[in-house]
Amino acid sequence: MDGMIWAIVAGAVVVVGVGAFLVVKIMRSGPKVEEYLHFRCPGCKRRIRFRGRQAGHAGECSNCGKKLTFPHASQASD
Repeated sequence: MDGMIWAIVAGAVVVVGVGAFLVVKIMRSGPKVEEYLHFRCPGCKRRIRFRGRQAGHAGECSNCGKKLTFPHASQASD
């Protein structure tokens, strides 16, 4: 019976330790900051803001409705 109690205590210690490790790791990672890029609509010349992960994907201008492809970071303007 003593061996079983020690096994339960050891298991609980491992579970608490792993849980604490994961909490600390998540808290240290901090919020993710997403990059925003800009470019001018080829139709109406309005400045369009888009997320970096949208680069290379299709979209449309919210002002004039022109279909466009979001440029990669090297081609985006201020």
